[in-house]
Formats: sequence, C-alpha cells, structure tokens
Amino acid sequence: MESRAVRHFLAAYDAGSFAAASARLNLSPQAISKSLLRLEADLGVRLFERDGRRIRPTAYADLFLPHARTIAAETDRFRTELGDMLGGQTGRLRIGVGPSAAADILARAVLWLAEERPGTTLQILAGLQETMAEDLILGKLDVFVALRQIDRPNPLILEEKIGLMRYCVIAGAGHPLARAGRIGLDRLARARWVLGANLGAVDESIDESFRAVSVPRLRPEMETTSVLFTLAVLDAGRHLSILPEMLVARDLRSGRLVRLDIDTAPWTRPLIVATRVRSPRPPDVTSLIAGLQAGMDDQD
Repeated sequence: MESRAVRHFLAAYDAGSFAAASARLNLSPQAISKSLLRLEADLGVRLFERDGRRIRPTAYADLFLPHARTIAAETDRFRTELGDMLGGQTGRLRIGVGPSAAADILARAVLWLAEERPGTTLQILAGLQETMAEDLILGKLDVFVALRQIDRPNPLILEEKIGLMRYCVIAGAGHPLARAGRIGLDRLARARWVLGANLGAVDESIDESFRAVSVPRLRPEMETTSVLFTLAVLDAGRHLSILPEMLVARDLRSGRLVRLDIDTAPWTRPLIVATRVRSPRPPDVTSLIAGLQAGMDDQD
C-alpha cells in the first residue's frame, strides 16, 4: 500500500468527488481514480461507489478512514523528524494539554524534558480531550496529557495512566464554609455553585455520592469552561466549586483558596498520557512521561 494512494483516498473521501480531490492535490481526476482503483485492489474491497461525478464512501471506506489518517500522520511525522535530523536539529514535540491537567506537574515535566533533551522544539497546545484525541489521530499532536473524561477507549489511541487526580470542593478564603470543619453533603446542597461545564465522567461519581445520602444533585448557579473565571468568582467568597486539587495547588498553598473537608469518599479521575497506537514512542515522549511520574510521586 502506497502512502500516496492513502492521501488520494483521504482527499476523495473529504472532497466527495474525484474532481474536487484532484483540485486539492493538483492532479487529474483520472490519476486519482486510477490510484484509488489500485488501492481497492490492494485492500480487496470497494472503497467508493461511483455515481457519475459524485462518489459515495462504502462501509469499508468508513472502516479504513481512521487508519488512513493515522498512516498519513505517521508519514508526516517521519518526514519532519528526517528533516530535523538532516538539518542538525534534535526534533520537535507537540504536546496537548487538557484544561484540568495539573499545571505545576506538567510544567516541571516539560522543563525536565527541555533539560534532558536540549535542542528539542516544544509546542504546548491547550484543548479539550475530545478535540485533542482527534488532533492526535490526525498527526496535529504527538502526545496529550489530560484527565480521562471519557471511559470509552479509542482503539487508535494508547493511554498510559500516570496517577489519580482528586477532585475537591473548593471555596474562596472568605467563604462562610472555609473554616467550618467537616461538612455533610446536605449542607453543600444549599450552597451557591459555579461548576465546570465539562466535568465529564467524574460528574457521575459526584451525583452518586449525593444520591447515596438522599440529597438532591448540585444545581449550579453558573456553569463555565473557564478556570480563570471560576477562580475569580471564588475570590468573591460567595460560591463553591469542584476542581482537581492539583489544578489549584498554588492557590491552596497561598491561602487564596481553601479545600473543604467533605463527608464522602474522594472523587478521582486518572491523569493520562495519550499517544497513537501504531506510533513508535519518541525518546521525547518517554522523557515527558518520566517527568510526569516523578511529579505525581512528589505529590503523594
């Protein structure tokens, strides 16, 4: 199977016709059609139904699509690494970061990576887990670090668990409950809340804790995807929030925020490093994972 034919397949699939695909690739429609016929012969299945100038992907094309994107992404990465080697550079690494990942731990791991592998160009890109997963498969990212929010594994992504991140009820230092001692969930149900709009799977654990003691689930006064906005609201001292403890570790140490002592089992989610399943692990990623694991061990 030629990587060129895989790119022709992707162009045709995305464009919806050989003519549109040929315009994207600066080739003739006949060249695209012949290339895809050879690819279909190699695979032993029909990828497109031809209907005049239009084409319709078959179920085999839908099955092949994510694998084709991975093949194209790995080819691009090889060309980039080859170009870096020929140009005398060590390499480059594009790291995706979820909004709830431990900023301090990640920063230390990246700084460690910069020391361990000098000359590597690092790009740190923020994003939501679903978006980062798509970018990883497409080759726009080499690795991402995030709290696992989805318990349905993607067969094209390899996840490595670094440790558990604990979610806590957080208040501003001036909140009436900031010095209240151990607090029952019934008391929390009457508080004012600002909550993340993308808590993900941990939301089910939180709801289960409240159901177990027959307390209604939390109804936030505000929902947001912005950590900075949440912190600003907490500073006013009238609202509570649920946040990963490591995300606000500096504010807890400084006394700006307070972690409430809640009468329930802890809510946790795994902190993961994700790479493509078929991708050889670059030494840069190995160093990054070692730095993250060291940071998690320091927190224990």
